[in-house]
Amino acid sequence: MPADRPPRRADARRNRERVMRAALEAFAADGRLVPLDEIARRAGVGAGTVYRNFATKEALFEAVVSDRIGAIVEEARALGAADDPGVVFYDFLTRVVEAAMVNHALCEALMDEGAGLSNGECADAAFTAALDVLLRRAIEAGAVRPDVDVHDVRTLVSGCMVMERVRRSAVPPRRGTALALDALRPHNVTKQRDETPVSRNDGSCEVCGAPLGTARTGRPARYCGPACRQKAHRRRTARA
Repeated sequence: MPADRPPRRADARRNRERVMRAALEAFAADGRLVPLDEIARRAGVGAGTVYRNFATKEALFEAVVSDRIGAIVEEARALGAADDPGVVFYDFLTRVVEAAMVNHALCEALMDEGAGLSNGECADAAFTAALDVLLRRAIEAGAVRPDVDVHDVRTLVSGCMVMERVRRSAVPPRRGTALALDALRPHNVTKQRDETPVSRNDGSCEVCGAPLGTARTGRPARYCGPACRQKAHRRRTARA
């Protein structure tokens, strides 16, 4: 083996690390749109060096995003047995939103649930599984409402990512995320309202369901009396 072979391998490793760091910054700012030549410039290497390590821009994008999601998954797994599950759960979600808020590529991957990555399904499943452990522990601790599942949480977090990216200059920062995550707390259980419309011709009051008499005008009656008519008016006013 030639004497100079090990140094070349060390140089190759350093160059790959430089490319990865530059790509992380570039993709975080511009997502998939940044050209490979720009990444090479940021890394201080030639375009050929980038292509020797990553055949395509998509391959480089996948490597960077998978590495970042992997770090988030490891953090979630490490928190799986932590004390105070409720605090841990909400703090973790806030950090995920904060990371995606300044990282276009990470936001893109988490919102699309791994779409566009060859190992996206595996990475997405690992993230969902690790998040589910934190969620279940928070529910058991009484910090999260019991009717929430991990897919509800991911949908909510995706919405927070978009909102915070749009409002990055807002003051105070991340207030929207705090308000959105508050909906997961037990005191905010949402009762599902029966949206089935009441027929005007079924012979019962639309408010209380009592039998209706014949209206003096000859038109079908809607309410059994003034009290129910007033209640209906208040409801319409509240929804307006």
